[in-house]
Amino acid sequence: MKTFSDEADCCRGSCRTKTTAMFDNEDTSLEIIQVYSTEQEAREVLEQLMKKAHSVENEPCEIESQILEIENGFELYAKFNFSCQAESVLFQLALR
Repeated sequence: MKTFSDEADCCRGSCRTKTTAMFDNEDTSLEIIQVYSTEQEAREVLEQLMKKAHSVENEPCEIESQILEIENGFELYAKFNFSCQAESVLFQLALR
């Protein structure tokens, strides 16, 4: 019967990750949904978000956006589709 130490010795090299990449490019999109009191305010925020997205992109970021009038204001919906996960992370950091 093998002990735990024996088992650990047997799999010493196989428990490592196969890659050194920090990102797997699975999460390249970001959705933002926020409510503003005026349509003008929502448009200004959308413009600022678009500028930040363009500042981190290497390839063009696909941006889908919509501003809808709702009961308590204007809802801004924006989806940013970046070419890679690193750009998405940089964009999120720029929003802080």
